[in-house]
Amino acid sequence: MWINNLKVFAAFAVIMLHVAAGFVTGLDVSNPEVSVHNWWAGNIFESTTRWCVPLFIMISGYFLLNKDESPSTFFKKRLSRVLIPLLFWSLFFSVWTILKYHVVYDDVASAPKALVKAWILGKPYVHLWYLFMIPFLYLITPILRTLFNNLSRHELFVFILFNFALTILNSLATSVFSYLDMNAKLSLFTNNFLMYIGYYCLGGYIAKYDVKVNSILSTIVLITAWSLAIFGKYFLVTGYFHSNNSISTILSSVALFFLIQTFCDRDFKFSSFAKLSFGIYLVHPIFLDILSFAGRSWLLDRMDIYIYIPLASVMVFLLSYAVALSFSKSRYLSRCI
Repeated sequence: MWINNLKVFAAFAVIMLHVAAGFVTGLDVSNPEVSVHNWWAGNIFESTTRWCVPLFIMISGYFLLNKDESPSTFFKKRLSRVLIPLLFWSLFFSVWTILKYHVVYDDVASAPKALVKAWILGKPYVHLWYLFMIPFLYLITPILRTLFNNLSRHELFVFILFNFALTILNSLATSVFSYLDMNAKLSLFTNNFLMYIGYYCLGGYIAKYDVKVNSILSTIVLITAWSLAIFGKYFLVTGYFHSNNSISTILSSVALFFLIQTFCDRDFKFSSFAKLSFGIYLVHPIFLDILSFAGRSWLLDRMDIYIYIPLASVMVFLLSYAVALSFSKSRYLSRCI
């Protein structure tokens, strides 16, 4: 049951993160034109929800890395599950982008260049990077399964720590390059999965050895990681702490995984949401955009941002669920979620 609850929590956290990001990403709190109150709210909510995608990846590793099945069976089941949604939603959001450039920016001529750049980077829309990344983790899964079967527990743990160390170093270097106005080389989306091998393997490691961590220690680590992210973002003014691969995100993700596993192994009646968590993830930017264009200013005039962010997140979550549910009723559209 805790896995279903975790999926729902993570799907909701993705939405809350994206709602909050609009108030902090790319904005300098020292700029007098930026609302300090709104910036801090966005910073707090984004810092405390960064664990969402890492937990999705850990769930995948938890279930997939210890299975005994042939590579052909694995690829048939997993890649088809991802490739159809990837194609459908990439095309959908490409059209959606053109409409945004026409309606919002009144600059439809710039849309083709923006789309080409987005496709090369493996994110035709902000959230679709995940669909371009996860197939590569699936492709190396048979190799990782061989490692899981042949390495000792200690050797496997060192392998996971090594991957996390490289990930942390890469993320830190990217932030330093940005701060120093050094243009790091862009790379194709085919390399993105390398930064998530640690999360993927850690999920499998926890399942293989039934790892448990003291809840008090997990809580201390979680609070410390969140505090580091919140105040690190303020004092260092970089995007490092709002990265999926920062030390604070890694620590908070691992700590929350164990806490949810321990305290949420009960029936919260979330099964219907859990089954459609992937669909909710795919659909939600539609309603985020609509809310941003049509309702955000009106709502913020009537409520504090600390109420707006959770309320907007619930609204987008439920609307996305409704669309995903309607898709699930169709023989053909159900394959897209």
